[in-house]
This record gives sequence, C-alpha cells and structure tokens, in this order.
Amino acid sequence: MRPRPLSAVVIDLDDTLLSAYRRPDLAWRSVCLMMQAELGGLAPDIAAQALTRAGQAFWRDPRCHELGRADPRHARRLIATAAFETLLREGHPAPACETVSSLADAFSRRRDEEMRLEAGAEALLLDLRDAGYRLALLTNGAGPLQRAKIERFGLEPYFDHIQIEGEVGVGKPFPDAFRRAFAALAVEAPEVCVIGDSLEWDIRPAKALGCRTVLYDPERALEAELRRSDADVVVRTLTGLARCLPALHTQRE
Repeated sequence: MRPRPLSAVVIDLDDTLLSAYRRPDLAWRSVCLMMQAELGGLAPDIAAQALTRAGQAFWRDPRCHELGRADPRHARRLIATAAFETLLREGHPAPACETVSSLADAFSRRRDEEMRLEAGAEALLLDLRDAGYRLALLTNGAGPLQRAKIERFGLEPYFDHIQIEGEVGVGKPFPDAFRRAFAALAVEAPEVCVIGDSLEWDIRPAKALGCRTVLYDPERALEAELRRSDADVVVRTLTGLARCLPALHTQRE
C-alpha cells in the first residue's frame, strides 16, 4: 500500500502546549501551608493529602469530569468540600465553610498564576508551520476559559483551526471531535499526526481513527499504562519534536 504522507498536525492545549494542571498535590500543599492559620488546627499535610485524594476521585468520575471541564473553579470548591467532609467524619478538625471556599479559590488562582508555555512549545509551532503542516488546536473545556488561555499566550496566529469543546458541543475522546477538526483542515485521518499528553483523551482515540500519534509524557507518568500499540512516538520534551514527524511519513495505511 502507498504511504500516506502527513499533511496536518492536531495538538492538545492543556499540559501539552501549556503547563497547566500537573502535580495538583504540590499545589494543594502550597495553598494549605499558606492558609495554615485558617485550617482550624488541621495539619497542612493532612489537608493537602485529603484534597489530592478528593480531586482524584472527582476527576475519575465521568460526569464530574464533564462538569469540572466546564467550570474548574466550581469543581475545586466541590473537591475541597468533599475532602473536608471526609476528614470531619474521620475525626479531624475542620475549617469553617468560608475557609474551604477560600482555599479552593486560592488553589485556582495559583494554577492560573503558574500556568506557562511548555519549554519548546513556541519553537515547535514555528517549526511545524515552516514545514508546511496545517495545524489545529483541539482542546476540551469551556469556550471563554480556553479562549482566554489562547489569547494570553498568543497562540491563535499559529493555527489554521481552533476547536474548543464548549464552543462546538463535542470534545475528546469522541470521534466526532477529531473528525470535525480533520474536516476543517480538509484532511483525512491517515494524513494527521495527533500530539497530546493523555492516552485516554488524545492518543488512543486518534489511533483508533487511523492517525499517527505522539505522546508527550515529560514526567514519565504514563509508562506503566503505555501499550506498544498506543503511540507511534513518545517524547519527554517538545524541543526538536518537529524533527520526529518525517519518520512517520513512511508509515503505511
């Protein structure tokens, strides 16, 4: 069969181009230490561990995940409430309700303040444009929230198509989200390389459609879950990633 050369790249936003939501445990601990005097005698480390566990449980639930993508600030308040309710049942002291909300909001502010472009992200986009690839940004989340990130970091000029779950009504990992992006670029799946940080949301659904895939796993967090059939390439850094793509051109249908 004839090779299908790559002509387009579809890229994820959060924790791929932007460092946004990794290591919530460290962020919760930092906020708990900052607000230690308001925790009602509860040790900051105990509070941070409970908040991290509550967050993991929240984001594992598909319905909660959907609600949280639409309104992360509200999601963090729900997470904080659940964490301190659990601690109270276990016999720990608990802060006032107002403190719980304030702590969750402080976490949201910290996440926003610490958000940044991943090292090598801008160079990657420039390299891909220079190489002639059509580019799409495919991201889940609420329209205003994701648009604000795109504007803040000046990403819009790099892309031929920007697709946000909250604006179009469908997001990853659903096939229609990917197909909509492919149609906007006037390409078919075998001509596309999808770059993302999630096996569940980016890599496996794209692979199922016939795309080439690049998994961005800077902290080696997904090594235990990774199957040989998942990603064509796994990278720890975005620097020089564009040079990996020509090797994928030789893959066959």
